[in-house]
Amino acid sequence: MPRAPEIAPAGPVDAAELAALETSLARGATRERLLEILLEVRDAKGGRGISEKGLRHLADRLRLFPAEAYEVATAFPAVNYGASEPYATEACGDLACALRHGTTSGRGVCRNHCDGPRQAPEPRSFAAYRAAGGYGVLDALRDDPDAPARILELIATHHAVGRAGVGFPVAEKWRQVMAAAGTPVIIVNVDEGELAIFKDRFILESDPHGVLEAALVAGRVTGADAIFLYVRDDYAPIHAILRQAMSDVVAAGLTEGIAIELRRSGGAFICGEETALIASLEGRPARPSERPPFPTERGYLGRPTVLHNAETYFRLRAAWGAAPDPAVPVSGLLDPQAAVFSVSGRVRAPGPKLAHGLARLEDLVELAGGMAAGARLGGMVVAGSSGTLVAAADCRRPLADLLAEGLRLGTRGIIVFGADDDKRAIAARMAAYLARESCGQCGPCRVGTAKAAHVLAAPEPLDMSILGDLSTVMGEASLCALGRNAGRFLGGLSSSLAPSNP
Repeated sequence: MPRAPEIAPAGPVDAAELAALETSLARGATRERLLEILLEVRDAKGGRGISEKGLRHLADRLRLFPAEAYEVATAFPAVNYGASEPYATEACGDLACALRHGTTSGRGVCRNHCDGPRQAPEPRSFAAYRAAGGYGVLDALRDDPDAPARILELIATHHAVGRAGVGFPVAEKWRQVMAAAGTPVIIVNVDEGELAIFKDRFILESDPHGVLEAALVAGRVTGADAIFLYVRDDYAPIHAILRQAMSDVVAAGLTEGIAIELRRSGGAFICGEETALIASLEGRPARPSERPPFPTERGYLGRPTVLHNAETYFRLRAAWGAAPDPAVPVSGLLDPQAAVFSVSGRVRAPGPKLAHGLARLEDLVELAGGMAAGARLGGMVVAGSSGTLVAAADCRRPLADLLAEGLRLGTRGIIVFGADDDKRAIAARMAAYLARESCGQCGPCRVGTAKAAHVLAAPEPLDMSILGDLSTVMGEASLCALGRNAGRFLGGLSSSLAPSNP
């Protein structure tokens, strides 16, 4: 029997890359840090990703098969594996950029900077937050053994729910974690991988301690010993803001017994699914896993895990008495009637818009400074890449009616398009985004999103029966919400792409 050919040794690693690897490994040589190590090496190389030789060296140091490290390096765009060019930061060519800047292609992927250039953030300091009564609830949790149960009951009475689109009760999630075996872990999701969403960035740029306080409360109430802040790699200003805030709370003795760590994401939309996010934190490719068991029972490294996005934590403080402060505009979210929308596209002043009791979707255009010069309202993409194309006439109807008819706001992303924009082309870009971001683990999503993108972008007349079949298969058979929501998006196109009067 002939012998299999031997794989040639990779050879020595470039000295500068090797130094970057060893510097990063000195901070923690564990598989769980694999993605962070890859990003740190990319940073040290001026945005150029780790080389094949470097990846083999890293796999050896972490006692992984090269294929295991390769899977992770190639699963996340931000790693920029093997690239000779720096990780791109220009306009991406995804839908919001295409509408606002006229770009049709781009080397990068959506960076959620869809509101354009902004002033440097001026976050509320630790001293100012403390002076306003911040972190006082932690004193009660430390001194009163009955405080955890009381706080949990306040959260339940407040009807606090997750703000990632599903609306699951926060108190119920915490109770599940507390009933599970093992020491809990707390995760703050600031990945915001959805198309043209930037509300969590807005919150953290303004009031980072509002999120940290609630995460620490979650840790104290559930008995957790670790908090991970999982932050989008592209949010560099947020990294600096959070590192300073974390340093302040540690120095003040507020984290005793709880390790708190910032980890960067790798630019994969699939990490909006909580089990995929947890997989990336464990140093594995971001792929969803079947549920049950749910993360509240077996999450990070098999431990019970609480995972909410930044908005959920920020708003949670209203349950124990935090109130809006006129000097801190983002604190208006402590009002249960308030909502923050990420508005982009063909408007004069895109950005996060705080609304109280929004009557009509069209009112968001006024909040965003009106339509861009020369544009008339054609409609809106509501709820991101797998959302709904809402016609202009419906944008003028009462929002309550649209919600009663089944419209989903999701994480409240709004992309405004003009009357002259081609709605089929918009749908094609959305489908292409979903096809690119599918993790490829299950056939219905992997094949269905690619097929939908091809059908929508083809020059032939649109065959709605194909989209209907794809919608059914993806909606019923996909492993996670990306595929199921993509199926729902395709199912809604029969009405969305019908001619309408703006």
